[in-house]
Amino acid sequence: MADSQNQIELKNPAVAAVLAFLIPGAGHFYQGRTFKGAIYCFCILSTFFCGMALGDWKTVYYQSWQGKRNLGYFAQVGVGLPALPALVQNSRFNKQSAPSNLSQNDLDASYFQSQPYQMDLPLESPFQGTLLDRGDNGQNISGQLQGTIRLKSISGEFGPEVTGSFEGTLDGQPIEPLELADPVGIGLPLGGNQRRGLECAVVREVSGRRTDTGHIEGTIPRPFLNWFEMPLSDRELDDINKELGKRYEFAVVFTWIAGLLNLLAIWDAFEGPAYGRGDEEEETGTPAPDKEAAPTKT
Repeated sequence: MADSQNQIELKNPAVAAVLAFLIPGAGHFYQGRTFKGAIYCFCILSTFFCGMALGDWKTVYYQSWQGKRNLGYFAQVGVGLPALPALVQNSRFNKQSAPSNLSQNDLDASYFQSQPYQMDLPLESPFQGTLLDRGDNGQNISGQLQGTIRLKSISGEFGPEVTGSFEGTLDGQPIEPLELADPVGIGLPLGGNQRRGLECAVVREVSGRRTDTGHIEGTIPRPFLNWFEMPLSDRELDDINKELGKRYEFAVVFTWIAGLLNLLAIWDAFEGPAYGRGDEEEETGTPAPDKEAAPTKT
């Protein structure tokens, strides 16, 4: 019998397996196998988060739309807690789409909400984008905008209307605040991109009348919880593939590898090491004959 000091205590294998699934290496720490747990934790999580970072944090998501399901997620989810938010985000995304009866085509076309009662107003947010305007004197004004946009809903002659302003810079130079009004479009609150599209008309006094003279178009930031591991539309996937190229494919593969590696860690926590737990009986064999034994007398 092997020395009892060398025996590995697996404690409750089921608990160890669950912990190993939730956090790579946690099951081994629970069993007191600290060195092995540290190796699993570091190698698997570093591979997973390396893939996330390489893919601009858009490599892990779950899409349950019929015909749009990404089966690769079932490899990623093997890494446990870091990939589980995708299931919650998918549920939130689908609930957002259901009340408006949005189709996948609507989402792929970067659907903009245009009704004031659908928007989360009042809104105040950093904005970056472009301006295309003909100004008070009819001369074209265009360039890159950066600053703060403010929008609110008011009662109009024909129902709710959106009004607001932009304050900031045009091509790095301060400009007079722009007055904004309908038509206004804003991207859905939940989406796979860190930024949310926004466009609206610019209004000026021309010949004593308020009239649309141009528009601004750009993006505002989404809160972290409204984009992290959120389903990606086909258009968003096309955009990220254009931006990152082959790097995005490598990033996705890294997350797959991390999830599949953790399956081995889970099995090791549940079943113990492949070479045994240290409590196996030593094999005994038939003693070899004595070569120097004296010959039998005849």
